[in-house]
Amino acid sequence: MILREMRARGWRNLASVALQPGPGATVLFGQNGQGKTNLLEAAYTALCFRSFRTSSLSDLVAWGSQEAMVEAEITVSALDRALKIQISQGRKTTLLDGKGVRRDSSALLGVGAVLFGPEDLRLPKAAAAERRRFLDRAVFGAHRPYFREVLTFERVLKSRNALLRRGPVEATLLASYDEKLAEAGARIVIRRRETVRSLLPRLESTFRQIHSEAAVGMRYRSDARVETAESEAEVLSALREGLLANGEADRRRGFTGFGPQTDDLELELEGHLAREHASQGQLRSLVLALKVAEMEYLREVLGEPPLLLLDDVASELDEERRRRLFEAMAALSCQSLVTVTERDHLPPLAGCVDYEVKHGTVRRL
Repeated sequence: MILREMRARGWRNLASVALQPGPGATVLFGQNGQGKTNLLEAAYTALCFRSFRTSSLSDLVAWGSQEAMVEAEITVSALDRALKIQISQGRKTTLLDGKGVRRDSSALLGVGAVLFGPEDLRLPKAAAAERRRFLDRAVFGAHRPYFREVLTFERVLKSRNALLRRGPVEATLLASYDEKLAEAGARIVIRRRETVRSLLPRLESTFRQIHSEAAVGMRYRSDARVETAESEAEVLSALREGLLANGEADRRRGFTGFGPQTDDLELELEGHLAREHASQGQLRSLVLALKVAEMEYLREVLGEPPLLLLDDVASELDEERRRRLFEAMAALSCQSLVTVTERDHLPPLAGCVDYEVKHGTVRRL
């Protein structure tokens, strides 16, 4: 997929801006607080129909503005398409070629973006929720209907928790919620497992290239009952049993403490948890390899590489790992938007396009 042009208006601190990225790396440089990350967020939202920073639509609208808009002219599967996201009065409108479209539509097959920011470098030691979020983005990038599956699960989970907080719950009523939650949760567990299995060999290969021959691993961890279940039907049964077994504890605490919302993605080095045994350099190489693996996986599934968004990552990496990152990008032949505070943080990039970002405006150099 290629992003030919992006236009934004009323988006956070951005003035009315137009960006024409090059086919390779496009560098957005400027001091902090000027709008570089806002540009990446606008691009990500245009392609994925949601922000990577907030779930509140009002956060995206510039102060004093009534609406925000971002448009993206793209080429995907050799076709020129137009995407538009408009936010007004707390509502979001999403259009493809002028017609309404949902983010899980098959018409968006091949449209995708991968985000790599400084917070990702802390992924091995972050809370489990952050690793689940990384994994869910990777699943969504490959299978857009996953958004609807997650939404279904979250709605049932929210309703079940509200029921638990209200007080005494009839066993038959709780059982009906358990069944719906187990059905939705089984689909999520299977999707996440499949993605981890696809990412793992790519992670191992890329880590060897970037860092060393040390063995790396990645495991999707659930409750023991769920981990021993293999098929979706078996996972559903295990989730149903677990919800029933934990029902009394859930009633006491007023929320659901069992299910895929508590699962984790464990990253390993030489058979040990990376967050406990790896050095800082090893952890950064591991995350770098994980992001490259995600790009490779999506390129294979989508048939062409997604857009890569690098948000001030170069300044967090040493010279050797910066070189390795951009070598991997070149090998993937992917288009990228790269933000930096200092232009000399980056190695020479063939065919690079530079933009200066200042006070919410962009200027091509």
